[in-house]
Amino acid sequence: MTDRNIIELRGVEKRYGTFVAAAGINLDLKEGEFFSLLGPSGCGKTTVLRMIAGFQEPTKGSVLIDGQDMEGVPANNRPTNMVFQSYAIFPHLNVGNNVAYGLRGKAPKAEIDQRVAEALEMVELGGLQDRGAGELSGGQRQRVALARALIMRPKVLLLDEPLSALDKKLREQMQFEMRNLQQSLGITFVMVTHDQYEAMTMSDRIGVMFNGRLKQVDTPTTLYARPCDQQVASFIGEMNILPAQLLDETGDTLSINAAAFGRMEIERNPNVATSDRNMNIGIRPEQLEIAAEKPEDYPSTVQGTVSNVAFYGENIHYHIQVAGTETPISVSVPNYFHTVDFNRGDAVWLGLQGASVIDLGQSTE
Repeated sequence: MTDRNIIELRGVEKRYGTFVAAAGINLDLKEGEFFSLLGPSGCGKTTVLRMIAGFQEPTKGSVLIDGQDMEGVPANNRPTNMVFQSYAIFPHLNVGNNVAYGLRGKAPKAEIDQRVAEALEMVELGGLQDRGAGELSGGQRQRVALARALIMRPKVLLLDEPLSALDKKLREQMQFEMRNLQQSLGITFVMVTHDQYEAMTMSDRIGVMFNGRLKQVDTPTTLYARPCDQQVASFIGEMNILPAQLLDETGDTLSINAAAFGRMEIERNPNVATSDRNMNIGIRPEQLEIAAEKPEDYPSTVQGTVSNVAFYGENIHYHIQVAGTETPISVSVPNYFHTVDFNRGDAVWLGLQGASVIDLGQSTE
């Protein structure tokens, strides 16, 4: 990834009558970056992708690719290519002809054959040019769609929910394969997804969208540790959100009184607006210690009762009902062959370090 901008969105807006699909989008994407637009269905992320691709024109604002304004430039003349959610593999064509489709009439046959072979090698489908489209597995169809896009040698590859049709195991495998492919090619990937884990696994940066607006653009680790508000915090991973009162502040340290846990010192979150007296805090389920006896190594502890247990294989999730909170507190524990094992109704203690608590700013209530 370089410091040079390959895509610039300036005040981009898209309206359909009175409905605003995207508004106030300002975004710089770097050359060689893997960037994901993440958000719930209907938030506007696909609309933004289609405006970059040229399938839709902005109602307002401008899209620049490699320094050139794309106003009036049709999709087929932009230095981008797109992999659609459905893959759009032509069933009557074999693999080689599917991959070569965009080059028909644009290059000599010998060059097309060579570029088809190169593209299939990139996606680890070398030698499958003659295989019929109907003989491909889901993962192979996804790779053929990638090869068909890459053969055009775009500066930017756009991906619209590219893994949504795959089963969980293959989806996870393809996440790493696509990331490795992007890094080896060094071209910019822009992906739309509603899957937070997919975005965090594959991306250099993520833009989180709600209701047509970009809420936060950051690295996966920053989004997870320092979300800009309660909405982003709840969307990225699991989060316990508790009310708290701001008692005092000194520099970047906030003294708070948190529901259930009482007084503690936490770090100010630079991504949120200044907290007032009534604020919210976030606690990730994996940051809590659960024990049968009161843990001595934690400055903040609370006792509660197990109200639910869910076994996820690699993790066990507990819901703990404690005094002072309306909803149970969620705790996630790695499954070390049941070294931690509680049942519904068990009395337990929770331990918490202030450094694990996320300042979410002013309460929305």
